[in-house]
Amino acid sequence: MSGSEGRAYGAMSKTWKSSTLLVVVFLMVEVVATELPDCQCLLGNVNCDDDKEANSNLAYLQDNCTGRCRSDIECQQRFFQLEQMAYGCSGESIPLNVLNAMHTFDTECEHCREYRPEDTTLTDCPQIQCSAEQINTAWSNFVDDGCRNNCQQNSCEDGFQRLFAAMFMCDPAEVPEILKHNFHWVEAHSCTEQQCNIPREIDCTSSANTRFVVTYGSSEESGLSSGAVTGIVVGAVMAALIIVVGTAIVLRRRKARDSVFLDMAQQYQT
Repeated sequence: MSGSEGRAYGAMSKTWKSSTLLVVVFLMVEVVATELPDCQCLLGNVNCDDDKEANSNLAYLQDNCTGRCRSDIECQQRFFQLEQMAYGCSGESIPLNVLNAMHTFDTECEHCREYRPEDTTLTDCPQIQCSAEQINTAWSNFVDDGCRNNCQQNSCEDGFQRLFAAMFMCDPAEVPEILKHNFHWVEAHSCTEQQCNIPREIDCTSSANTRFVVTYGSSEESGLSSGAVTGIVVGAVMAALIIVVGTAIVLRRRKARDSVFLDMAQQYQT
C-alpha cells in the first residue's frame, strides 16, 4: 500500500468510526423514545369513582378516532385517560365492556403506564419475561389448571400473579389479545384475592415522560414547575438540533468517504 493510499485509508477509517458513533447515538435516542411514559405524569392522579368518564372517553374514541389516534391530540388524550382508569382502578370499578372495547385501540394509540396503588401488605409480583410466547404459555397454563373460573387452587395464585405482572409491567404490544380481553373479568370475578404488589418507580423528568408531558400534560397535573416544563421544551429542541446536525455531519463525511473511494478506484485503474 502506497503512502497516499495509506493516508486515504486512515481518513476513511476515522470517518467510518465517527459516523458509526453518531449512528449509535441516534439509535440509542430512538430506543429511549420507545419507553412508555407514566400516566400519572401526564394526567395527575387517577379517578376511579367516575365510570361515566370512562364511557364518555370510549364513545369519543369510537366516534372520532379510528385510524387517527396518534395524529389527533384529543384522541390520544382520551385514550390515555381511559388507559389510566383501566390499569389504575380495580377490576370492578370500570364496566367490563368499556375495558374490553378499549383494547381495540391498542395498536392505534400511544400508551402510558399506570400502576395500582402500592400495597406492601401483598407479596411482590414475580418477574416475567415480556414476550408474547412466554405470556401465552402462562395464560394457557392458567386456563389448563382450571383457574379462569376458580382461583382457589394453589397453582392459581402463582399463575394469576404472573399474568398480573405481564399486564402491568410489559409493553401492551407484547401482551396477547386473549389475555387483554380476559384479564379484567378474571380479576373482578375469580382472582380478587390473588393480586400482588408492583413497586412504583415514577420519574416525571425521565426522557420517556418528557417527550409527552409538554403535549399532553400540564405543570399542575404532572407536578412539574413551569420552569421545568420550559426546560423540557428547550431540551427537546436541543436534542432535535443535535440529531439534525449529527445526521448532516454523517452525510457530509459519507460523501467525502465516497470521494476517497472513487479517487482510489481511478488511481488503481490507471
